[in-house]
Amino acid sequence: MKKLLITATLLLMISLKPLIAGVAEGVDVKEVQTHLTKLCFNAGPIDGLWGKKTENAAKQFLAGQNKTFSGTFTKDNENTLWGVVNARNIQASFGTGFVKLCKVNQSGEVVTVYSASVLIPDSLNSLPNDATFGYYIKRQNSFRLRQPTHKVSPSSSPKFFKKAVKNHPLIKQQLADTPMLSYLFYDNGVVVHDAVVAKERFGFSIDDNTYFPSHSMGKSVTSYLIGHAICQGYISSIDAHLDDWPLMKETLYFGQPLINLLNMKAGDSEVLEEYGNNFLKSGRSIHDSPLILAIQNPLELKNTKPVKFPKFSYSNLTSNVLFNYLMFKVGSDFETFIADFYQNKVRSERPVYHGMNHNMNGRKSANMRERNQNLSGRYDLYATRYDFLRIAVAIMEDWQNDTCEGKYLKEVYKRRVSSRRNSSWNTKFTYGGGKPEFSQVASKYGGQFHSSFSGLKGRQILGMAGYNGQTILIDMDNSRILVIAAIKSNHHDTYKLGYEPIKYGRIR
Repeated sequence: MKKLLITATLLLMISLKPLIAGVAEGVDVKEVQTHLTKLCFNAGPIDGLWGKKTENAAKQFLAGQNKTFSGTFTKDNENTLWGVVNARNIQASFGTGFVKLCKVNQSGEVVTVYSASVLIPDSLNSLPNDATFGYYIKRQNSFRLRQPTHKVSPSSSPKFFKKAVKNHPLIKQQLADTPMLSYLFYDNGVVVHDAVVAKERFGFSIDDNTYFPSHSMGKSVTSYLIGHAICQGYISSIDAHLDDWPLMKETLYFGQPLINLLNMKAGDSEVLEEYGNNFLKSGRSIHDSPLILAIQNPLELKNTKPVKFPKFSYSNLTSNVLFNYLMFKVGSDFETFIADFYQNKVRSERPVYHGMNHNMNGRKSANMRERNQNLSGRYDLYATRYDFLRIAVAIMEDWQNDTCEGKYLKEVYKRRVSSRRNSSWNTKFTYGGGKPEFSQVASKYGGQFHSSFSGLKGRQILGMAGYNGQTILIDMDNSRILVIAAIKSNHHDTYKLGYEPIKYGRIR
């Protein structure tokens, strides 16, 4: 009798299991919570229990699909949810734009994942949470380890700096609440401010061993390398014509003077979207594949001509062409050349990694001859925060000492062009909660450097700017340098932390 009672009770419990309030029979609540979370709805803990958070998330999801929640989440609703998640996954795997997905990390925090990139989109209207920032910091670093790179060993006698570091409450607050990760301010030979985000914020340390991406700051470093190549006799001058480069013969760049490319006036605006990475006709990204593929493709560079009377048009493609031109001209000496640059001029403390694309057929070969033949060079690099400062100091010292490289920098500065930007520090952008980036308030561009900044015109200042808020400013007149690393732009206070120290020598 007792066994029969237990059996009956168990059967009753089993029969009641599907009858969870708000959920139809056969619906897997844990699966629903997982999918809702993946689509960035706050479904609460993924525990298989149908509570208010899960129900509210389900209502929001169904409303977005023009469906009404009947009071019970049905099997048809679950199928709709699965269909949307599956479609997002397909888009993500094929790299179709920024597809927003979310997941829960080991700490139970929701991480928003924007597919098709290792970067957080700068066009977001609001800030992601710290769990998302931490995920992307790690993602960028893992990308550095996965992508082909050329490693340059550090100097045997690295440059070290005098320090008289001052604390400032605004720097501390910005590192705690904004996407800024690292802040360095160098004034007349001394590091005055040196701060990084606290370990407690993301659960891991950011320090002097951490590598940061240059993004488009690498354009300026590429230009500096070209200046070094001119001084070493590999390139005749900034007026040298690209008419000795057989692989470029059937492209718009062939025969053009180098200064056109350095000043973003090569006339490639009908080939590539300005400030973008995709070819206009083929839609393919310029990154992650060798330049030789574009040269062979009539929808990209093959048989192209520059537009007549070209104006300034910011082009990531042009900078990749410049880096590959540098590799071509230096030829078999390239590895020695770039090692000499970082070890003896910059005097880097840690290895510097220059990005490279895969060669033909996806080969990751580190053979420099093969990379040269495939035009696999890229303008970007990875370095530590202090090695970025060392690059900036080398630029400043060359300028101030009027070395050969200094004369190159002065010449490209003299021949800079209008960047067609007239923004001021009070300009309101459609996204972001902070001040403009320095590249957005620069009215001139020359030799892959930004200049003539709002409120600083008349001052000889070179600016380096990269996606997601990477910034270096070099004030030649007052020997001041600012180095900021971030994970997203337009949210930290570039006016107080950038403009004021460069103009006045301090945060006011």
